[in-house]
Amino acid sequence: MNIRYQVASAVDLPFEDGAFDFATAFMSLMDVPETERTLEEAFRILKPGGFLQFSISHPCFSTSHRKNLRDADGKTYAIEVGDYFRNPDGEIEEWIFGAAPVHLKSKFPKFKVPRFTRTLSEWINTIIRTGFVLEQINEPQPDDETVRQYPYIQDSQVVAYFLHIRCRKG
Repeated sequence: MNIRYQVASAVDLPFEDGAFDFATAFMSLMDVPETERTLEEAFRILKPGGFLQFSISHPCFSTSHRKNLRDADGKTYAIEVGDYFRNPDGEIEEWIFGAAPVHLKSKFPKFKVPRFTRTLSEWINTIIRTGFVLEQINEPQPDDETVRQYPYIQDSQVVAYFLHIRCRKG
């Protein structure tokens, strides 16, 4: 099977109407300012009955203010969040993977990513308004064995980091 890769704007895809059975976006749509236009483009390129499956940072817990509350052993027992309704509208956030080894953290610059947050209701209502039918929503969390192997992800047993959505074109 041949795969052809193309670079294109999410708001102006270079494909014909109804060209695909499915489309996917992995951890990217939350970084696009034109959320509705992006979903409209995905809808346009799908065949009737086709689906879009995507993942985003969980809007309830990826807020401008987020703080892990830890017990005496360093285990997260709650997450403090704030500014849920504030859309930073392109403010630049700088970060590096928390699990990266220290020698690599000091060697590479932080990522610079613009933030365009949407509330959970904004996401769901935009999906519906675009014409999609919601099929499934998931909030993945690691099991205890995974946390034993990777203790730095323990806080993702307290709240969801990600939201996975599958919706279908009717």
